Amino acid sequence: MVDYKELFNELKSIGSARVLRNESMSSHTSLRIGGPAKILIIPKDIEALQKAVSITRGTKTYVMGNGSNILVPDKGLNGVVIKIAGGMNSLESDGRSITVGGGTLMQPLIRKLAHLGLSGLEFAAGVPAAIGGAVVMNMGAFGQDTGSLVEQVEIIDRSGKRETLSRGDLEFSYRKSNIRDCVAAFIRMKMSYRQKEWIRKRIDETLRKRKELQPWAVPSAGSIFKNPKEVPAGKLIDMAGLKGLRIGGAEISRKHANFIINLGDAKESDVAAIIRKVRRIIKERFKVKLELELIDSGKLNMLF
Repeated sequence: MVDYKELFNELKSIGSARVLRNESMSSHTSLRIGGPAKILIIPKDIEALQKAVSITRGTKTYVMGNGSNILVPDKGLNGVVIKIAGGMNSLESDGRSITVGGGTLMQPLIRKLAHLGLSGLEFAAGVPAAIGGAVVMNMGAFGQDTGSLVEQVEIIDRSGKRETLSRGDLEFSYRKSNIRDCVAAFIRMKMSYRQKEWIRKRIDETLRKRKELQPWAVPSAGSIFKNPKEVPAGKLIDMAGLKGLRIGGAEISRKHANFIINLGDAKESDVAAIIRKVRRIIKERFKVKLELELIDSGKLNMLF
């Protein structure tokens, strides 16, 4: 049995890390849902991250970016959560390529790149993700994805050692990569030179589209389902008359049917119930099996 008090004190000794006990995960997910984690640690640099991974070896440990696409159980997580966002936020550029810390939030990164005249990530404007998490799940929008920009990824493996994965080692597909059971510490990405004003206009246009087409300024986790090849998931859900479906404090957005929003007091069980109902109805009416894009409790990235 894990002595979490002892483990907490050992992690606190790292120094350059924020360590919290029994921290509610609702404060660390964009859906604002989730019970407490036994311990949550936010390493501030690569050395702290390596130490955190090494110390928690043998303990149930989860890795998260900024929590923008995960659904945490109401009962919480019986283990340690290593959160990359909030630390590991470096940015270096040597021309058209950048090397960025996995915990770097997408929005500040996009603004910095615009200032440098570097284009490529404008499609992600408005997404509250960390770049590490975005790369691991190959986050995409408006016909583009992060994986197409990646040149290499430096990871921390199960033992706390650093390893570099080149482009040839990496596999990206629709909302998926082969970066698993490790931590994406640094990502090298290829950008394109553009006029700063052109980039800023692209960012503004992307933000305008998001505000127009998607629920804005309310807790959500982005797209719930992956889009089938034939018809987008949101259109299928809309065709089934499920917009506005509410269970407890969760509701299918009336603006975009592939979003579930938290009306203020939603629980994981409410969201899960909506997901089950939507999948059943879409399968019955359209013979289509919807696959989750949302990462639920059964698929959270467990390091150990």
